[in-house]
Amino acid sequence: MSSQSNPESPPPGRRGRKRSVEAERAVLDAAYRLLLEQGLHATTMEAIATAAGVSKATIYKWWPNRASVIMTAFLREAGQALPYPEELQLDSIFSRLLKMAEEFCGPMGAMISALIAEGQSDPEIAQAFRDGYVSARREQGVEIVRDAIARGLIKPGDPDVVLDILYAPLYYRLLVGHKPLTRAFVREHVDLVMQGLIGPNGTVPTLAKKTARGSRAGGGKPTRARAPTKKA
Repeated sequence: MSSQSNPESPPPGRRGRKRSVEAERAVLDAAYRLLLEQGLHATTMEAIATAAGVSKATIYKWWPNRASVIMTAFLREAGQALPYPEELQLDSIFSRLLKMAEEFCGPMGAMISALIAEGQSDPEIAQAFRDGYVSARREQGVEIVRDAIARGLIKPGDPDVVLDILYAPLYYRLLVGHKPLTRAFVREHVDLVMQGLIGPNGTVPTLAKKTARGSRAGGGKPTRARAPTKKA
């Protein structure tokens, strides 16, 4: 291994000092703004520190590396844009997946694509994304699916497979880009999936009619089709 120091590695010294809420917010705001405006490669610790008005040493007291700062900033936004429900409700699956498709057509989708792409050559980014976003969300999702199975809303099965069935097609279109993420696509996807998942105590929800078939789920010039009113 090379003995040269890594400019992105934390300097020696103690970590864990109590954070300033204002400084922490400034760092995360700066990191996310840089990610959106200049991209992942330009979002270095030095750039974040300069934009936030703090020193790199201050950032390293709170985060071990660049990947950790970036993921914290991303997860803060993702938690608001892509929240999980407390429990699975069959009549809200369409509206929730449509909301996800809309987010994927905007900055959140671009961010996810960039993080996955960067993770192919940056192990720290890849690990931070898997641990902070993928694994954390799946743990929550697995519990929600298990509860739905216990209530008889969906058929017994591997919760991980159920999550893949529900979400993988959206990620596939986001990352491969062979077809757009449209309202019509989400409707057809949910319609087909529900036929295979519905359990003895569940009923197939009536989905919105096939309106605006060619429009994207969100963003861009095509007209955005509205999601149905979310039920409590």
